[in-house]
Amino acid sequence: MISLALGNLLVYESGRDDASDPQTVAAGAGQNEIHFTEAPFAMKITQILATFLIASGGGFLFHLLRIPLPWMLGPLTATIIYHAVSDKHARWPVELRNLGLIVIGYSMGRTVTLETTRQILANLPAMFAVTFFTVLFCLGIGYITHRRTGISLASGMLGSIPGGLAQMVLLTEEIEDADVTVVTFMQMTRVLAVVFSVPFIAAYGIGPMPGGLASPLASTSPYGLVAALPAILAAPVGAWLASRLKLPIPCLLGPIFATAAAVLLGSPAPPVPSPLMNLALIFFGTYFGVIITLESLRKLGKVFPYAIGGAAALLALTYLMGFGLTLFTPATLLTGFLSTAPGGLSEVGVVALALHADVAFIMAYQMFRLFTILLLVPPLLRWRFRR
Repeated sequence: MISLALGNLLVYESGRDDASDPQTVAAGAGQNEIHFTEAPFAMKITQILATFLIASGGGFLFHLLRIPLPWMLGPLTATIIYHAVSDKHARWPVELRNLGLIVIGYSMGRTVTLETTRQILANLPAMFAVTFFTVLFCLGIGYITHRRTGISLASGMLGSIPGGLAQMVLLTEEIEDADVTVVTFMQMTRVLAVVFSVPFIAAYGIGPMPGGLASPLASTSPYGLVAALPAILAAPVGAWLASRLKLPIPCLLGPIFATAAAVLLGSPAPPVPSPLMNLALIFFGTYFGVIITLESLRKLGKVFPYAIGGAAALLALTYLMGFGLTLFTPATLLTGFLSTAPGGLSEVGVVALALHADVAFIMAYQMFRLFTILLLVPPLLRWRFRR
């Protein structure tokens, strides 16, 4: 629920109070209902701090266990459990989620360079074809999952499209018939399958894996704070402007485009320090841990085989498309596969650098697909599944 009262924080909490409560007013319908209620300020602060500590502990545990995306999946999992055993006492402000998204958006936007821009312009037809067939294939997977498991068509499609776990889960809040629990489960299954399999396929199925190389998204070059201010300030300004323009997922898209514009205009953009990035992921993961329920997760056993099968089929398709790129572009099979692989920018970028693939070519394809999906898929799905 969203609690909004004078002097109180804006807080999202799943569940609903008794309908007879005069302080509760429904402001939505379906799976993603929003309610306004009032709670003591001190109690809210205590519950938020408790949620943060438990979520951070989950991130630390996943980090020790070397589970992929530990600082997002760990808090998400820990918060789900805590929310269930504490009788829905977990709370998390929407503003903290948005702050996390701004940091994540800045980190993505700073990867845009003149070189990746040139690559995008030179390969637009091939990029469009790869993105089109990927999205079409994933929509087919979503439709099959919908028909075979009984989940809603919106949930099946949102859970199958490789537009990023964060982005697709956020989009569920804008579509009435989408179940955030189902979409998160399907996206997490795909992400875990891709994170484990893409490096293995690229390293052992195509080329040897050298070790000891750094991520292409980090840098050891010194940055002056004053010189970097335009790029740093562009992220929150971009989030504000995107909100005014009513763009989908404004606190993510706005910082991405604003930071990218600042970088292309010559402003240095220092990498996000690891502790700050981890904190942003905790903020984001905790938010969705609050709105996902164990009751819904118990019903998702029938979806799991289709989520795994869909991820495997998508990897096979991208491998074939990567081979196709070698026939029409100078790309090697390794570069072609990593360009079409349905993984995140950072994960694919690390593998590309470690295997000495063409990082600029790969990042161009990955960013084109990501931005195209984020810009075109949300309005199309909102049109198809109108409230």
